[in-house]
Amino acid sequence: MNLYLGLAGVLALAVCLTHLILGGREIVRPFLGFEKMPGIARYTMYYCWHLVTITLAGMTLAFFLAAQPGGSRALAVSATIGAASFAALNFGMNLRLGLSFIRHPQGFLFVPVAIVGAIGLWFA
Repeated sequence: MNLYLGLAGVLALAVCLTHLILGGREIVRPFLGFEKMPGIARYTMYYCWHLVTITLAGMTLAFFLAAQPGGSRALAVSATIGAASFAALNFGMNLRLGLSFIRHPQGFLFVPVAIVGAIGLWFA
Protein backbone atom coordinates (compact mmCIF):
# COMPACT_ATOMS: atom_id res chain seq x y z
CA MET A 1 0.00 0.00 0.00
CA ASN A 2 1.18 3.51 -0.82
CA LEU A 3 0.86 5.26 2.54
CA TYR A 4 1.19 8.74 1.02
CA LEU A 5 -1.71 8.17 -1.36
CA GLY A 6 -3.70 6.72 1.54
CA LEU A 7 -2.93 9.84 3.58
CA ALA A 8 -3.96 12.00 0.61
CA GLY A 9 -7.26 10.08 0.68
CA VAL A 10 -7.72 10.83 4.37
CA LEU A 11 -6.98 14.51 3.74
CA ALA A 12 -9.39 14.58 0.79
CA LEU A 13 -12.05 12.99 2.99
CA ALA A 14 -11.48 15.74 5.58
CA VAL A 15 -11.96 18.37 2.86
CA CYS A 16 -15.14 16.62 1.67
CA LEU A 17 -16.55 16.52 5.21
CA THR A 18 -15.61 20.16 5.79
CA HIS A 19 -17.45 21.03 2.60
CA LEU A 20 -20.53 19.09 3.70
CA ILE A 21 -20.70 20.13 7.34
CA LEU A 22 -19.28 23.65 7.59
CA GLY A 23 -20.04 24.71 4.05
CA GLY A 24 -23.58 23.42 4.25
CA ARG A 25 -24.24 25.36 7.42
CA GLU A 26 -22.33 28.55 6.59
CA ILE A 27 -22.95 28.89 2.84
CA VAL A 28 -25.72 26.70 1.43
CA ARG A 29 -28.41 27.22 4.07
CA PRO A 30 -28.18 31.03 4.04
CA PHE A 31 -28.00 31.12 0.24
CA LEU A 32 -31.08 28.92 -0.16
CA GLY A 33 -32.94 31.16 2.27
CA PHE A 34 -32.27 34.29 0.21
CA GLU A 35 -35.74 34.77 -1.26
CA LYS A 36 -34.80 37.71 -3.51
CA MET A 37 -32.56 35.45 -5.55
CA PRO A 38 -34.48 33.95 -8.49
CA GLY A 39 -35.27 30.27 -7.97
CA ILE A 40 -33.39 29.22 -11.10
CA ALA A 41 -30.16 30.79 -9.76
CA ARG A 42 -30.67 29.46 -6.24
CA TYR A 43 -31.32 25.89 -7.28
CA THR A 44 -28.63 25.88 -9.96
CA MET A 45 -26.15 26.90 -7.25
CA TYR A 46 -27.54 24.14 -5.01
CA TYR A 47 -27.09 21.65 -7.85
CA CYS A 48 -23.49 22.85 -8.34
CA TRP A 49 -22.92 22.45 -4.61
CA HIS A 50 -23.82 18.80 -4.93
CA LEU A 51 -21.59 18.42 -8.00
CA VAL A 52 -18.69 19.62 -5.84
CA THR A 53 -19.66 17.16 -3.12
CA ILE A 54 -19.63 14.29 -5.63
CA THR A 55 -16.29 15.50 -7.04
CA LEU A 56 -14.69 15.64 -3.58
CA ALA A 57 -16.02 12.18 -2.72
CA GLY A 58 -14.66 10.92 -6.05
CA MET A 59 -11.25 12.46 -5.31
CA THR A 60 -11.24 10.69 -1.95
CA LEU A 61 -12.16 7.37 -3.54
CA ALA A 62 -9.54 7.83 -6.28
CA PHE A 63 -6.77 8.31 -3.71
CA PHE A 64 -7.90 5.31 -1.66
CA LEU A 65 -8.09 3.07 -4.72
CA ALA A 66 -4.74 4.29 -6.04
CA ALA A 67 -3.14 3.62 -2.64
CA GLN A 68 -3.92 -0.11 -2.83
CA PRO A 69 -1.25 -2.54 -4.05
CA GLY A 70 -1.40 -2.44 -7.84
CA GLY A 71 -3.59 0.68 -7.67
CA SER A 72 -4.02 2.90 -10.68
CA ARG A 73 -1.41 5.61 -11.07
CA ALA A 74 -3.81 7.43 -13.42
CA LEU A 75 -6.34 7.78 -10.57
CA ALA A 76 -3.68 9.29 -8.32
CA VAL A 77 -2.54 11.67 -11.06
CA SER A 78 -6.11 12.78 -11.72
CA ALA A 79 -6.91 13.33 -8.04
CA THR A 80 -3.63 15.18 -7.42
CA ILE A 81 -4.14 17.45 -10.42
CA GLY A 82 -7.71 18.06 -9.26
CA ALA A 83 -6.59 19.10 -5.78
CA ALA A 84 -3.86 21.36 -7.17
CA SER A 85 -6.32 22.89 -9.64
CA PHE A 86 -8.88 23.62 -6.92
CA ALA A 87 -6.20 25.37 -4.86
CA ALA A 88 -4.99 27.36 -7.88
CA LEU A 89 -8.56 28.39 -8.74
CA ASN A 90 -9.10 29.82 -5.27
CA PHE A 91 -5.76 31.63 -5.24
CA GLY A 92 -6.35 33.05 -8.71
CA MET A 93 -9.89 34.18 -7.91
CA ASN A 94 -8.82 35.83 -4.67
CA LEU A 95 -5.99 37.70 -6.38
CA ARG A 96 -8.04 38.65 -9.45
CA LEU A 97 -11.09 39.80 -7.50
CA GLY A 98 -9.22 41.33 -4.56
CA LEU A 99 -10.75 38.90 -2.08
CA SER A 100 -9.29 38.24 1.35
CA PHE A 101 -7.56 34.91 1.89
CA ILE A 102 -8.79 35.09 5.48
CA ARG A 103 -12.43 35.27 4.35
CA HIS A 104 -11.97 32.93 1.35
CA PRO A 105 -9.35 30.34 2.41
CA GLN A 106 -10.83 27.29 0.66
CA GLY A 107 -7.84 26.79 -1.61
CA PHE A 108 -5.58 26.14 1.36
CA LEU A 109 -7.59 23.01 2.15
CA PHE A 110 -6.40 21.46 -1.10
CA VAL A 111 -2.69 22.29 -0.77
CA PRO A 112 -1.86 19.42 1.64
CA VAL A 113 -3.92 17.01 -0.46
CA ALA A 114 -2.02 17.98 -3.61
CA ILE A 115 1.40 17.89 -1.90
CA VAL A 116 0.86 14.50 -0.26
CA GLY A 117 -0.66 13.17 -3.49
CA ALA A 118 2.42 14.33 -5.41
CA ILE A 119 4.71 12.67 -2.87
CA GLY A 120 2.65 9.49 -3.20
CA LEU A 121 3.06 9.62 -6.96
CA TRP A 122 6.81 10.04 -6.55
CA PHE A 123 6.92 6.76 -4.61
CA ALA A 124 4.37 4.93 -6.76
